[in-house]
Amino acid sequence: MTVKIQVNQQKIQVSSPIYTWAWDAQTDFFHLYDSENRLISRARHQPLIITTNDQAELQLPNRTFEIKDDRISITYHAEKSASHLTVSWLFKIDFISLEQLHYESSEAQDIIQIVYFPEIDGDSYKPSMYSHYAVVPGLCMSSSISPIVDLHSRLSVTTILGSGAMRGPGLTQQWGLPAHYFCTFNTSDQWNAIGAKKLQSGAACWGLAELPQGDFRLDIREIALSPVLNLRSDIWKHIKTPGTLKLGFSFLITFGTQYHEAIRNYYKILRREKIISPKNASLTQKKKDVLLSPQYNTWGVESSLAMKPEALTEEIVKDIFNKFQRSGMKARTFVIDDKWEGHYGELKHDETRFPQFESLLENICKQGFYIGLWAAFLRCQDPSTLGLDESNLLQTPEGKPLWLAHQTSRYGIFDVTQPIVQNVLSERATEFIRRYNPDLIKFDFGYELPSLDIAAPADLNWAGERLLQKGLEVVVGAMKQENPDLVIMYYGLSPLLIDYYDLHSPDDLVYCIGDYDLETNRRIFFSSLCGELGMPTYSSSGYDWESALDIWFDSAPSGTLGSLHCFDGDENSDNPTDEIIAKFNGLSAILRKQADFNTYPIDVKWQGGLRAGFSPSWERIEDDKTVLIALRTHRFDGKPAIKTYKDILDTDTMLVVASMTDSSIAESHRLGIVPFGDGVCTIKHITLHQTAKLIEHYFSGRQFETQVTCSNNKLQIALQQTRKNEILEWIEIIF
Repeated sequence: MTVKIQVNQQKIQVSSPIYTWAWDAQTDFFHLYDSENRLISRARHQPLIITTNDQAELQLPNRTFEIKDDRISITYHAEKSASHLTVSWLFKIDFISLEQLHYESSEAQDIIQIVYFPEIDGDSYKPSMYSHYAVVPGLCMSSSISPIVDLHSRLSVTTILGSGAMRGPGLTQQWGLPAHYFCTFNTSDQWNAIGAKKLQSGAACWGLAELPQGDFRLDIREIALSPVLNLRSDIWKHIKTPGTLKLGFSFLITFGTQYHEAIRNYYKILRREKIISPKNASLTQKKKDVLLSPQYNTWGVESSLAMKPEALTEEIVKDIFNKFQRSGMKARTFVIDDKWEGHYGELKHDETRFPQFESLLENICKQGFYIGLWAAFLRCQDPSTLGLDESNLLQTPEGKPLWLAHQTSRYGIFDVTQPIVQNVLSERATEFIRRYNPDLIKFDFGYELPSLDIAAPADLNWAGERLLQKGLEVVVGAMKQENPDLVIMYYGLSPLLIDYYDLHSPDDLVYCIGDYDLETNRRIFFSSLCGELGMPTYSSSGYDWESALDIWFDSAPSGTLGSLHCFDGDENSDNPTDEIIAKFNGLSAILRKQADFNTYPIDVKWQGGLRAGFSPSWERIEDDKTVLIALRTHRFDGKPAIKTYKDILDTDTMLVVASMTDSSIAESHRLGIVPFGDGVCTIKHITLHQTAKLIEHYFSGRQFETQVTCSNNKLQIALQQTRKNEILEWIEIIF
């Protein structure tokens, strides 16, 4: 099946069962419609090439087009010069590819920026791509601004859509979520009219198909937006004419009834078209165990004690580990965070503060724990200790090394495009793995990538979004060559970097005080889709105990649990209760053991800055089978949520129920339940057995066993949080 392309004088229309795309050569506007012919977006078509030539023509009035099979090429010709610009669209049944631009000029020009869908405004531009809503997952590090943006709010910001975040323009962005896509969807013109919701369009996801040689941004203003590629050849002199250039993005545009589905289809089409490969389905059992192991991380204690990095010592880590063990929390991986290292870049422990560091790690392993180590591999405090010098760091336009600061540390960034740096980093990374033998690496860094306005590498073929890829290739490549079972955890949703990451972390919630649980839910709302690429989400936590239960509840369907908590008190001066620790243990006991899965939000609102982008409940599917349901009885605004789901589960209290085999909940011979209140739940179960064994597992280690009757393929379970002062962790049902 192919798309249908129709030409009527100066108008072109491309139709498929999924979308309609239309372009008018006279107005140079294109429109994008969903499967029911509802407008998703409209925009002026011609890109803007911003160059150093002050006389460059902003608008190229003469345009021609060519149609060849399922590709349409639109060429803009300059009047005053011989330059021309060609934009090509490739149309498939269920997606559109907007290909790289072809730009030719006989004049000497350095390319500064490429702006998509601009409206010329005097000697500058304003964005012209109109939709009522834009979805930008990493828009803000704080929970105060929703990633579901009503463009009519006239938010005016240039935001990063790629690897760099905090040092880019605009808002202070969440380093865990900037990704290589954004979404749009639209309302009807009669927003609040009777039945207007039915006229709301489906969504389009605009995602990169490759990493560009520049900074990927989104300019939002004037009730519109424009993707922007920042190249800054005026500084670095690497992309210039005369001649013919390939410029800009290679975009995939995918569709869905709402933006979650559109993003899901972006991931699916990237896989189907072999642009990316899913994570290796044949994971070793060791790697799978580490990947899905619940974690405890020292960073929360370091924060709670307001420690300077250099104040962390071996004795403090031992004290944290001992208190973690005494708490009864059944995490399997113990992660030592910043700053066990002496100086950034050396990948060696501080021998003064950690005189017996290797013995400490060995002792923790002997007690049955996996070891995780935090490291910011691309930071360098003193290049001379590695046989390098300042020329081996990223350089500013003035030809000086870029120096950054974090708390008490001053450091530069390795220029990973230089062969000598690659050799040093590979050797260091290999020795690091051999010496410390970690099971998991908390890879920290990407958000520190500077924009091309600030610094650049020596080899500008790896500029912009490609720089992090080169760093991962060098460092992660060396570490995984030494230990193929090593798990890399990183803050990143980009599917284009999936080869290097194994586990997604929605850290850090430091700017979300009071909203730790809500913000985690919203981040998991997006990161849960990574399970379809074979990359689960690790929950981490906030910095208080109050939000922990909701965070762990939302984490269980999409991966594994984590904790940054301090056992001596939190920012509210609260301490953990046995009831809180028991829930962590209960959820840990019933976590699914697969890394490749589909997670679907339940009872979701798709509009609204306050309600959109959250999910009160979740369904997890593996091999087309419902294997876990996490159901809240109330939404986050306090309104009742659905209490019955797919005729599988009915409950009057918040709970997680999971199959503990490869079968669905309705067919598994072993189920696990973690309730978050007293009540009753009914589970559909197809079984030949009339009774089942019910085992209640308690925090004390005791168990209480009874029989439960299965009638009419229904199993009714009474849920109690305590029995004779015993605190429940989880309920096991065996048929």
